[in-house]
Amino acid sequence: PLLRFSGSSLLCPQLRGPPDTALHEGLLSQYDGDSRSWQENYFVLLGDFTLQWFESEEALRNGCEPRGSTALSGYLLLSSPSEYAESLGRLCQGLAGSGSPFADPPGEFLFFLYHPFRRHFGFCADSARSRRIWRAALWDGIRYRSTELQRRDSLQAEAFLEAVRFYRQERGHYGAGDLLLGPEPEILGNVLMEDLLPVLRSQVLPSIRGSERRRQQLWLQFLQEVYALILSEISGEFEGLRKEKEKLQTELEKKIRPDLDQMLTLKDQIAGKLQAVVRSPAESCCGRGVEPHLDCLMEELMRPVSSGVEAVRSLFAQRVDEMIGLVWSSPVAVLQKELLTLGRTSWQPEVMHPCYEEADLYRESLRGLEERFGFRGMTSLVLGAQNLMQQLMQNATHTFQQLSRQHLGQAASRRQLTHVLEKVKERVLKKFDYDSSSVRKRFAQEWLVRIFLPFLLKHLESGCKLELPQYESFVFADFSGIINLENIYEETVLAVLLPAVGKGEG
Repeated sequence: PLLRFSGSSLLCPQLRGPPDTALHEGLLSQYDGDSRSWQENYFVLLGDFTLQWFESEEALRNGCEPRGSTALSGYLLLSSPSEYAESLGRLCQGLAGSGSPFADPPGEFLFFLYHPFRRHFGFCADSARSRRIWRAALWDGIRYRSTELQRRDSLQAEAFLEAVRFYRQERGHYGAGDLLLGPEPEILGNVLMEDLLPVLRSQVLPSIRGSERRRQQLWLQFLQEVYALILSEISGEFEGLRKEKEKLQTELEKKIRPDLDQMLTLKDQIAGKLQAVVRSPAESCCGRGVEPHLDCLMEELMRPVSSGVEAVRSLFAQRVDEMIGLVWSSPVAVLQKELLTLGRTSWQPEVMHPCYEEADLYRESLRGLEERFGFRGMTSLVLGAQNLMQQLMQNATHTFQQLSRQHLGQAASRRQLTHVLEKVKERVLKKFDYDSSSVRKRFAQEWLVRIFLPFLLKHLESGCKLELPQYESFVFADFSGIINLENIYEETVLAVLLPAVGKGEG
């Protein structure tokens, strides 16, 4: 039931995938937990954003098997030992002195990959520039792999995410937040680990013996093994379900189609009864707890994404201007090559990183959202804003490519060619401004809903949601697996929230 951002209305409606070639590679020092020392490996970030490492560049070129590999979904990229120690401390509650285990680094250019239930990585680059490039590339990989379902923009993906959210709400956890990052098995694994972690802390952690550092190491290894086992089981079952999906969908359609009108009528009747009970408390709660904060929060949501979009616009204009400058000194064949290079801009992490950095401002400006409203989706918000920026850059470059190629044959001289490209640039920028203005506001409004809908649902639980069982008798037995009372209830609350959100000024 949430508002959905479906991309801008430029020529390229959906984000295309990254190139097939390796995105970045080079030497890094990596901390080895077994030997408690730093070892130099040759790392490659593949086009599918899998990170692999080899003994040396020669081993890679000779076709040797990698020493290891990892998908980047669900990871956090941390810049300093203190950031890593803070994250580790939250994971290792109950262990005294849970500091960073990455001791005695070979240099100062450190960065870390942290995942609560998978292997941690400590890296040291040989220069500030190398660290900057690697951080940009890895962050791109984290974003791409973690938002796989959100970018898929399909009914199946939406239904899966909603099902996970409802599962958690049944257990009193409102707002799935950053648990909904990664492919389906990882999301299910995250939710299960959320349920298991308190039990493991109380039953397993006290039995781990040894020094505090040793206990920390064993605890992390234990969590990684539990998570790997869970992922293995879930992946197998999910793949089996995927194979049955078409059959199940066909059976469901056969069941729904003959009685669709009757189902919709019954749903409307139940919605009317729920509205009489829910609307007044929802409006009261919205008026007290939501509306006073909407304008301020709308402004805070708009500022970073607007800055990022403006950075995208400037970058696009700069790249086009550089290409137009080549017209006076290069043949047309070079221009065709430059058009292809322009189209790859959105997949050049270091080039796009200054735009993406604007979204990181959310982490500071919206720091109080978790305490005030229980919002735990900050990483999802940042990644979503960065996806929007990448989409707009890809749309702009794609449109420029298409329009330029349509008009190249009409230019008889370099001066005319320059004029044509300038006109195309102006046209694309005008379209960019029109589309990005509405897209930014829709993006902010969508996140207002994601922040405040769980807040409302939680506060209405005791007074309204607990009344739902008395309406179960209205649902015919044949429709019980199709008409969902909680979904109707949530749509009723959402109908109160949306008009308030729609008044927000961008």
